[in-house]
Amino acid sequence: MTGDNGKGGGSGASPAELRARIERTRHELGDTVAALAGKTDVKGRAQDRAARLKDRTLHRTAAARERLGGSGAARTAAVAGGALLAGVLVLRRRTRAGSWSPALRTRKSPHPLARAGAKARGKGHHR
Repeated sequence: MTGDNGKGGGSGASPAELRARIERTRHELGDTVAALAGKTDVKGRAQDRAARLKDRTLHRTAAARERLGGSGAARTAAVAGGALLAGVLVLRRRTRAGSWSPALRTRKSPHPLARAGAKARGKGHHR
């Protein structure tokens, strides 16, 4: 469309050539619209990503099973390590919540009104 002074296709192009160009342009436009529609399909993209993550996890799990498959001692060590890690995480969470360590129970509550209400309930003022 350059150098044709705004008139139709190229100068001297036959109707068959023009139809071929139009058809090519339609296909390109269709591909562009399909690509844009794919980018706006958030649900579909999320499902694709979830499927890829699931496959990757299954492959890694299978590989880990193969590595540990022959040795009963290795399995036992892995289970014990997992249990130890879970126990440490539970204790750590309790410590942060202030319900495990007596030293942490004495710190001031971030909600002074809730603390005052708890004191009042404990003295029998309510109910």
